[in-house]
Amino acid sequence: MNIEVPPLESKPPGLGLRALGLVLSGVRRVSAQVEPYTAWWNERNEQAMADDGPLLVVVGDSTAIGIGASSPDLGYVSLLRAALSKRDSATWRVINLGQSGARTEDAVERQLPIATQLAGELTLCCVGTNDVVWSGDTGGPRRRLRTLIAELPTPMVIGTVAGGSLRARLVNRAIRDAVGGRGVTIVEPWGESGASPRERLAADRFHPNDLGYELMARRFARVLGAPEPSNFD
Repeated sequence: MNIEVPPLESKPPGLGLRALGLVLSGVRRVSAQVEPYTAWWNERNEQAMADDGPLLVVVGDSTAIGIGASSPDLGYVSLLRAALSKRDSATWRVINLGQSGARTEDAVERQLPIATQLAGELTLCCVGTNDVVWSGDTGGPRRRLRTLIAELPTPMVIGTVAGGSLRARLVNRAIRDAVGGRGVTIVEPWGESGASPRERLAADRFHPNDLGYELMARRFARVLGAPEPSNFD
């Protein structure tokens, strides 16, 4: 595969998150995962480029690299890869383009061109929550998500953004309106039953923990006809 996948990079945390980190130890602990988890995925991406097998290409933010989980292989992407491999009796590869702190602008400008070149057997896109949480703008995120839906390779599964705010509802409506009949499946990865919101969140009360990622992975696996993954087998 003669396509260059540049190393993943993380964006500096926003002002609000930096401020929380000054007073909340849980935010500091989870933020400290960013560099090692990013490095872990860079190694996995390099190996995936050299291997054979069906390819899952992931466009996303910090949840794509598993921030908040006790280790990066317990994030929803790794769990979904294992579920797909079990479904197909074949070892799926993952090229994870996710970036801690990524917003829809980062997905369009940095991740979309690479995902388009890779054109794997399946594309997974789950990005936009940072736009909703840290910005009052919804017009830009909605426009950029429409671009991702129109231009990312299919078949594709796209996750809605988290939260029940008006901004989140507007962005998710734009996702649903844009899908059409393009071979794109929408998943609401945050609504799986089985745990309270507090039980599924990491120490920073923002990212999922191991259980939260397992519940996310179940949603994605279910629409793909894959066995339900578990962090606790």
